[in-house]
Amino acid sequence: MKPASYRGHRFKFILALHNGKDRQQLVMGQWRSWFVVMNGDDYAYRRKTKRIAVEVANAVSSSPTARFVTITSGKEGTRVYLNGEHLRTQEDLTLKIPPGGNARLLVGNSVYGKHPWRGDIYGLALYRHTITSREAVDHFQRWAEDRSFSFAEDRNAFALYLFDEKAGTAALDHAGGNLHLEIPSRMKVLEKRVLAPPWQGFGFNRSFIADMIINYFGFIPFGFILFATLIRFGGAFEKHGVLMTVAFCFSVSLALEILQAWIPSRDSHMRDLLLNTLGGWSGVMSYRFIQKVKGQVFKVKG
Repeated sequence: MKPASYRGHRFKFILALHNGKDRQQLVMGQWRSWFVVMNGDDYAYRRKTKRIAVEVANAVSSSPTARFVTITSGKEGTRVYLNGEHLRTQEDLTLKIPPGGNARLLVGNSVYGKHPWRGDIYGLALYRHTITSREAVDHFQRWAEDRSFSFAEDRNAFALYLFDEKAGTAALDHAGGNLHLEIPSRMKVLEKRVLAPPWQGFGFNRSFIADMIINYFGFIPFGFILFATLIRFGGAFEKHGVLMTVAFCFSVSLALEILQAWIPSRDSHMRDLLLNTLGGWSGVMSYRFIQKVKGQVFKVKG
């Protein structure tokens, strides 16, 4: 495989096996120039979930290159090889296929459509047995000769994808099974997550902070203008203007967050709903503060 870039701040899914429970999924992902393999959803490594990670290049100066990646896991731990070279062993980590028998294989994204990976995957082989060090070297050498995956057919791969169809809606399983991958004409969100809890995805990085600022400050003008408009109507609108403005900001934000659950490139978060509502209330308070200051100025002048 060959990543499009080593830059970026988000965890990207190269492939995953997901059975409906994030804590049990098996993930191979990329974070900057690191390849990460683990069970679970601790992408930011806050819970210190066991994983194996290897840095493949300098994220600043290196250009992405095609690499032959082999990952093995068994009783002796988990190992990662790049181009047949053994890079790392994690003896206390044994990767597990998600239980239940209904795990789905995804390539290039998560089930929520929020972790897109960009790059080229030239082939993917899955085995029922643990690949030995000798096999890892042999597989790479045979692939390097003619860029074919004939070795996987010879070694009875459980599933084999060459991604060479060039057309159609499926990536065929060349291992002789019926585990074909669907290639949808449009991006599908397999699992809809509506109003994720505020602590989910929390992190002090550039994109997270920018998102919080936009969600808060973006609704301040909305609350300010809406409250000013209600005041002009007078009567009940003026009397209950604060409550009506905050309630309307909450309703608009709620509608947007529910809608975003169906858009692959967007997140539906309770945190955004709270920030939008707080921003609307801040707009109301800003208007009242300005009116109070104006009143004091006119009183002094009079």
